[in-house]
Amino acid sequence: VIIRNRPGMCCMVSTRKLPYEEFLEECRFLRSSGECPYYINTKKVDISNIMLNVLEDAGNVNEYVQSLCSLNVCPYEISKDYLARARVGIMTYYYIFSINKPETLNVNIEDSILIIDEAHNLPDAISSINTVNLPLTSIMASIAEVRRLVDDEELKNRALRILKNLHAYMVKLGKVLEEEAMASLELSDVLQFFEDFQAIVDSYYEILRKKRDAGVPIPYTPLSKVIEFHKAILSKVSGFGMFLVRDEQGVSLSYRCVDPSVISAPILNGAGGVVLMSGTLPPKDYMVSMLGINKGVSEYRIRFRDYIKPENYEVFVYDGVTTRYVERDEEEYAKIASVLSKIYQAYQVDKAILSIFPSYSVLKAVRKYLDPGVKYIMELGSTSIDDLIRDLRRDRKRLIMAVAGGKLVEGVEYRLGTENLLGLVVIVGVPYPEPNDYLEDVMEILTARLGDRGLAWELTYQWPAIIRVKQAVGRAFRSESDRAVIVLMDRRFREDRLSRVFRDYFGKYVIVDEGRLISELTNTTPR
Repeated sequence: VIIRNRPGMCCMVSTRKLPYEEFLEECRFLRSSGECPYYINTKKVDISNIMLNVLEDAGNVNEYVQSLCSLNVCPYEISKDYLARARVGIMTYYYIFSINKPETLNVNIEDSILIIDEAHNLPDAISSINTVNLPLTSIMASIAEVRRLVDDEELKNRALRILKNLHAYMVKLGKVLEEEAMASLELSDVLQFFEDFQAIVDSYYEILRKKRDAGVPIPYTPLSKVIEFHKAILSKVSGFGMFLVRDEQGVSLSYRCVDPSVISAPILNGAGGVVLMSGTLPPKDYMVSMLGINKGVSEYRIRFRDYIKPENYEVFVYDGVTTRYVERDEEEYAKIASVLSKIYQAYQVDKAILSIFPSYSVLKAVRKYLDPGVKYIMELGSTSIDDLIRDLRRDRKRLIMAVAGGKLVEGVEYRLGTENLLGLVVIVGVPYPEPNDYLEDVMEILTARLGDRGLAWELTYQWPAIIRVKQAVGRAFRSESDRAVIVLMDRRFREDRLSRVFRDYFGKYVIVDEGRLISELTNTTPR
């Protein structure tokens, strides 16, 4: 049986396009009012008979959902009911590792074997799905709604006092934060703004009442985000911390899971068995420490060179540039762009070039210096892999500019049928995570558990960078027969702590200057 989030399994097209919180409200309303025919029909059918036919015919998750919708039953509800009878359940991390999930599934962990794919992401994924954010935009929208829809002046003033104080606090701290940064805060400093929180709750219900009276069938207010955040920080779960975050969406307060082991340890240690698998799994010390595993662990690793024939790839290290933070300037960006442009012109194979940058800011800084003749596709918030593949179908000679660990790198297939569309992967800079207070907290946890600060630094900063490189390279090798060239563009790839890892992983590692690099790529021919 397959289970993913409700919107992803909803048969009602107009409903599943709603923002997540609004979708859940509407779904709950339609089920309780008897207005969702798919939900009603689920209670009337022979689930075992339906699932037997659907599972035999469905080739992927979308076909599975579409097949159930065509039978006029709710894919989510019927899958949830069938889970108790199924031998295999396929679901997202959320249903196993979220402590805030609005509904639970009937899974007996003690009698189950958990097979966790893409396990290199598990610590970060657990942290992410259990983190609760309060964006500044939600505060601003809440202020507007309270002003407009709360009639009681005393209640309005009490609620506005809380919201305005939060707004001023976040704006003030946000001005000190650099782009895409994260700063640690004292939980008590944030809690003080919620002392008269009943005013927010009363305003919430007043706004919902007004919207219902005005004929809004599924009323929603951004105050729900404030209430959700307040509930989370009152729980004061160990292993969590308060942060102010600035990213591409703006400024947010973030109650963030710093130690995922507080959530994963009882689950993984209590399961009947666990298989953690990934093509880019971090060292065992990291996985055991971050996930709190106290069972015996057997490890089986296959290196890149153990499954890709040496004649199918080349690895070149170009040390003429760097994206090291203290050396970033316009001159360095221009030099990187110049080399990238020459690579694009030299590479004559009818395949796309995937270039990977450590951050979006570096990507943008380099892009503006590219030669006008370079046809590129730049990763944006709106970029979809389907659109990208359509573009490559029309013209494969494109430079794809993506961010390490981003949506154009993690779990993406650049294929048309059996053909891999990529022929060259260029890693621009070492994609170390930007240092911030959150990562410093993670490093302190690892230092305490391992008793080795140097190893803790490697696991916190170096190994995420190594994994991002391996993930990017892996896009060009999805089968044993795929062929591609790999270029590592940063002088730090010559340093022992990185070269040792990648020499062992690839089995070949050729240091080249610009002339040799361009010559090698010019002479690269389809094979």
